[in-house]
Amino acid sequence: MNNLRYKILACLLAVVIWYFVVGEERAEVGLTVPLELVNIPRNLIVVNNVAPAIDIRVNGPKSLVRALSLESLRKSLDLSQAKRGTLTFSISQEGIPLPRGVKITRISPTQVIVVLQNLVTKVVDIKPRLVGKPAAGYEMTGLEMNHNQVQVTGPQDVLDNLETLYTKPIEIEGLTASLRQRASLDFRNHQISLVKETPLEVQVSIKKR
Repeated sequence: MNNLRYKILACLLAVVIWYFVVGEERAEVGLTVPLELVNIPRNLIVVNNVAPAIDIRVNGPKSLVRALSLESLRKSLDLSQAKRGTLTFSISQEGIPLPRGVKITRISPTQVIVVLQNLVTKVVDIKPRLVGKPAAGYEMTGLEMNHNQVQVTGPQDVLDNLETLYTKPIEIEGLTASLRQRASLDFRNHQISLVKETPLEVQVSIKKR
């Protein structure tokens, strides 16, 4: 008798679940899913602008569609086997976790292009970039930096043609006294960075004529 009761209860639960998942009113919504590049080899760097997300439309029972959490949805592209060059990834629903009964009806874009270059290091010269001139009757008599070179890392195609980096502009317009200040390098969006953080200081000597 007990087994019969359990069987009847299981059937009732199955009917209820079927009603909510299959018989429930369906809905379709658009979602934005973050796109992640994972397992990038240490000797490579991505040099093109890859879309940070993809757009999808999902269709399914209204309650399940409404409950979808954007934070739990992610699409990852595995670059562990990637080599230098241009890669084209076809974007599918594989790897996007969705509840049973919810399906993706559209994905945009359907392809993502990733351009990889060798990641290299190089020692380059650095120079201060001065803007303006001292006040009338004064002149600059000296210009020094606490470092003349730094080691940087970045795409090989960029560093092969780079010999000198300049600081961001240092204003000396109207100065009547010497100036000593911190400086930062202008990487000009070349995806270059310092191998080791190096505090830079510029000393501008100003004297009266």
